[in-house]
Amino acid sequence: MKELSLHERFAIIALNGLEVETMVSAKKLAVRGIMAAKILENYLDDDISDGLPELEFKKILWASTRKLKAEENKITSELRDKNLLSVIPSILNCDLYYVTSGVEVSEYLCDSDEYTRQTESIRAELLESGEVSSEVIFLWWLLRESSCFYDLFSPLEVDKITQKLNEIHLTSKKAKSLFNLKIQRKYEQIIVKYLKKKKEIFSTAIGTGVLYVVPFFERRQAVFIEVEEWFSDDDKRLACVLDRFAEKGHIVTVIKTGTVPLIKVDNTYYECIPGQVIMRVPIQGVRLRRYVMI
Repeated sequence: MKELSLHERFAIIALNGLEVETMVSAKKLAVRGIMAAKILENYLDDDISDGLPELEFKKILWASTRKLKAEENKITSELRDKNLLSVIPSILNCDLYYVTSGVEVSEYLCDSDEYTRQTESIRAELLESGEVSSEVIFLWWLLRESSCFYDLFSPLEVDKITQKLNEIHLTSKKAKSLFNLKIQRKYEQIIVKYLKKKKEIFSTAIGTGVLYVVPFFERRQAVFIEVEEWFSDDDKRLACVLDRFAEKGHIVTVIKTGTVPLIKVDNTYYECIPGQVIMRVPIQGVRLRRYVMI
């Protein structure tokens, strides 16, 4: 496959898992990032002696919702033509409460192999010793501005990368010119700080435990799937989970079986923890808890 452009590499990461129907803040930031990446493509091999075109970034900052939607349609069409993006039912549609309410939500799914290739190449260059390329410096800034950073890195890794990028900032004209630019509006900066803090909390073992007990905080990371029979064994519980995902069109890989199986759903890992919810009667099932790498 032909190498992807900067804006395509970023879009593969930023659009994955976003809801299709709504233009929420997270999607606005992702689409603005894609627009910014198209500008930055012109400066990959440039020493930026005259600085970056701040006016162009300000135009992105104040782009209307209609403009953002048009840009979203353009990039999603581009990725679909390359078989790198599809629209699938959201994982939320597998949750008992969504199933019984009849609510249907769609989300973007980026090609799993390409998503892994992009995220791992960025992680490797930022976390390992050695020089960081201009393209990865640009991608780091785009991930920061779109609040995707904590989807790829643990808090400890973020600290390590921040220290490394601070050192680059002292010697790189590109970094100095870029790092002070913003594509977030004032109120969105508050939202991003909230999302950052939430991701910091819920990316820890304690945070995932809170989600298991109180899934209201982040329903996507605490989906509950009911099973057909009381006191089902491990295999029957897992079969019910796999059947629900197959019914909703998700790609599932079983990583580990047993009492608490580990599965990969699309591009995210989950533990399947037996439990129950109380409605009119107790309902037995499995709570999906996002798996935390420690």
